[in-house]
Amino acid sequence: MFQTTFEELKLSGSLPSPAGVGMKILTLTRTEDYSAEEMGHAIMTDSSLTGRILKLANSAARGGFEPATTVSEAIMRLGSRTVRDLALAFSLVSERSAGTCRAYDYELYWARSLGRAVAAQSLSRILNIGKPEEAYICGLLGEVGMLALASVYPDKYADILETNGTENPDALLIEERSAFDIDHSQVGACMMSDWGLPESFAEAVGSFTSSRNISRSENQGEGMATQLRFAQILAEAMVVTKDSSLRSLDQLGRRIDELTENLEMNESAFNRFFDTCVKEWVAWGESLEVNTGEGVRLREVSELILHARERIANGETDEVAESKATEVASEQVAPSAMDEKAQETVAMDVGRFRILAVDDDANALDSLRSQLEDEGHDVYTARGGKEALRAAFKWSPDIVVSAWDMPDLNGLDLCRSLRRTSAGGSMYFLVMTELADEESMVSAFDAGVDDFVTTPAIERVLMARIRSGIRVAALQRKVESDKQTMYRQVAELGVMTRKLRATSLTDPLTELPNRRYAMKRLESDWENSSKTGSDFSVVMVDIDHFKSVNDNFGHDMGDLVLRATANLLKKAIRASDEVCRIGGEEFLILCKNTSESDCSKVAERVRLCVERNIVREPGFDRNVTLSLGVAGSDGGYPDTSELLKAADEAVYVAKDNGRNRVERASHMPAKTKGTQTPKADTGTRDAA
Repeated sequence: MFQTTFEELKLSGSLPSPAGVGMKILTLTRTEDYSAEEMGHAIMTDSSLTGRILKLANSAARGGFEPATTVSEAIMRLGSRTVRDLALAFSLVSERSAGTCRAYDYELYWARSLGRAVAAQSLSRILNIGKPEEAYICGLLGEVGMLALASVYPDKYADILETNGTENPDALLIEERSAFDIDHSQVGACMMSDWGLPESFAEAVGSFTSSRNISRSENQGEGMATQLRFAQILAEAMVVTKDSSLRSLDQLGRRIDELTENLEMNESAFNRFFDTCVKEWVAWGESLEVNTGEGVRLREVSELILHARERIANGETDEVAESKATEVASEQVAPSAMDEKAQETVAMDVGRFRILAVDDDANALDSLRSQLEDEGHDVYTARGGKEALRAAFKWSPDIVVSAWDMPDLNGLDLCRSLRRTSAGGSMYFLVMTELADEESMVSAFDAGVDDFVTTPAIERVLMARIRSGIRVAALQRKVESDKQTMYRQVAELGVMTRKLRATSLTDPLTELPNRRYAMKRLESDWENSSKTGSDFSVVMVDIDHFKSVNDNFGHDMGDLVLRATANLLKKAIRASDEVCRIGGEEFLILCKNTSESDCSKVAERVRLCVERNIVREPGFDRNVTLSLGVAGSDGGYPDTSELLKAADEAVYVAKDNGRNRVERASHMPAKTKGTQTPKADTGTRDAA
């Protein structure tokens, strides 16, 4: 069904599509006999596109490779298909930076899309789902269907956005399907296929936008969509502002908590991961001319979320939502006219309820409205099911009183649509109908209706039915109030628990993950490496002559040197690596998806970084050097214990060979392997 609708959208000629060099490449690659050289020549006609592709090629090649300096090298490194897809995506960003849909925030759209792209790329390295550069493309184009609907139907889509906003994805998808017979996720999936992008892209884009849980899936087919859901949370955090609604901030906080748990990161590691993503986001923003501002640290996001939750707990309302609601109320679904003082009284009166009355008969609707207002409630009206759907998402009424027979969307279909959403699940729904037979009653209750009244209704009976619904709504309100209190208490407990957990897994001196965390993470990465067949390596790091620092300058100075060295290690490693302090002057670097050979390049970069940076403290002004041992899973070790032992023995070889060097376990002489006995008490190597 929606495929036919998409073909109609194509006929409009307004769908976003690659232009310029992007279109040249799309045309070129639709033939079977194109060459990588031809593609390279086409790309090089656009200097900015060339620079962006080289940037991504080099970011995807972290681990010691020489940077790509030509398009040909980028194509060899990434593959011609990936470069083609990149060219299409970057072309779209350049051509669609603005549009004609009045309610569509194009700047925010591209900022969020770029954040999702960067986050998806980084997550791909951690989760081992797809290629990082492919994840980047998929993230960048993840919500292209929204851009498409805003382009084809600028006025109509503006009306939808002004009524619903984008904070409730389920409501937005339903409204889109109601208006266009297709939603933006379906449009995006069709566009991916139409451009010849991988089918996995279409599957991911077509399913990730719904508000499903974000639990990791072992199913490879759902992996890309899951990754995009994770990336979307990070992107929403990147674009958050102090003006964001209280509700959205609270929801964001819960999703970040879920994400942290799913990624199995401690608080410190997740903070570093997020802040690294933000840095890359800002850098890419400059490259693609997308406004990202200076970026926001996770600490700032957490403070906004905590402040929002405190305000919610204190009974404050969402000023942003309230202001929007007031504007819309005056135009289409407004309750009876009230001055500001009366509205304030209503807000404080917990005995008043929001009732949405729905009927396509204007006279019947006015009569029902008058009766309900006499009972002292806030009454909103809608002329038909589709208008009611918009009003329900906007106002979140406690009770819906709806006619059954309406031409655009009947009462039962309205009820079914509401019940499929989180917002509509708790609304009390009463339907009015002339039908009173058994089959009609069964159909109504199966659709989710709570009660019904036969028409023409006796006023006393109708009001009695509504009062019955109000009692249910009052209980629901009490449940929601208790739930908010519970959420606040759980959130506070969660914060305390995470702090305690972080404390137990963090070295207090360097603020790096400690030995307990390192061993847990090591086992997890080893297990994943064994399941997937991917490489995994470790770097054992030991500060040279550290005992002499303690002996000659005191232990306080020794602590300062340890902290300074830890900061340099964090600076030198890749975003996908993790450094831990495992005791004394020893550190361990965990490198996922990295062979021993590539890991040795990481180790050398770390060594040079520390060597070239003088540690300056009062009474101490000198270089610190490291001895590093590298061992990888490709060395055939049976378990993590043997892997660590091999890396530790390599450190001893580095010490014996003059210190300030990197040694690989696989390059140690056969007679050397297994001859050293690693010392449990760190800090004794230099004394030996």
